[in-house]
Amino acid sequence: MQQISDDGKWMWNGTEWIPYEAPDENPAPAAVDVPAEAEPVVAQEPVQDMPAMVQNPTLHDGAWAIQTANYGLFFTKLVGFLLKVITLGFGLPWAKCMVINKWSKNVRIDGRRIQFTGTPMGLFGIWVKICVLSIITLTLYYWFAGYKQVAKYIDSHISWA
Repeated sequence: MQQISDDGKWMWNGTEWIPYEAPDENPAPAAVDVPAEAEPVVAQEPVQDMPAMVQNPTLHDGAWAIQTANYGLFFTKLVGFLLKVITLGFGLPWAKCMVINKWSKNVRIDGRRIQFTGTPMGLFGIWVKICVLSIITLTLYYWFAGYKQVAKYIDSHISWA
C-alpha cells in the first residue's frame, strides 16, 4: 500500500517523501508484447503512519523550550528599542542586556533554567572597542572580527541557573 500526500504530489517510501507522478489512466498500447524477464521480488515493509505530533513534549533528552505565554519579551524589546533611539545608540548595551535577561528567564533546557550573568558595562566596553577599531580601520575590523565579539560576550555569560 502506498501512502500518497493529500495533494497527490508526494509519496512516502518508508523513510522520506519523494515526488510522485500518477500513472497514466489510459496508457498507450505497446507495439509488441514481449515477456519481461522476471525480476526478484523484494519484500517491502508495510508503510506505517507517521506518529502524531505532541503539543506539549516533556523536556528530556536535550529537549528545550521557550515559554512564550507572557508578552513581557515583546514589551522589553519595545523598551530596548526606545532606549536605543532616545540615547542615539549609546543605550544599545543596556537594551541588549535587558532583552537577553528577559529571554533567558523564559528558556528551559532539559527542564533547567539558564541565566545571563553579563553586565551592560561589560558589553559597553566591547561595544566601544568595536566602534573605535571600526572607525580606525574604515569598518574592516567590524566585518572581519567585530560583529562576533558581542555574540561571544553573550555566549560566555550564559550559565545554568
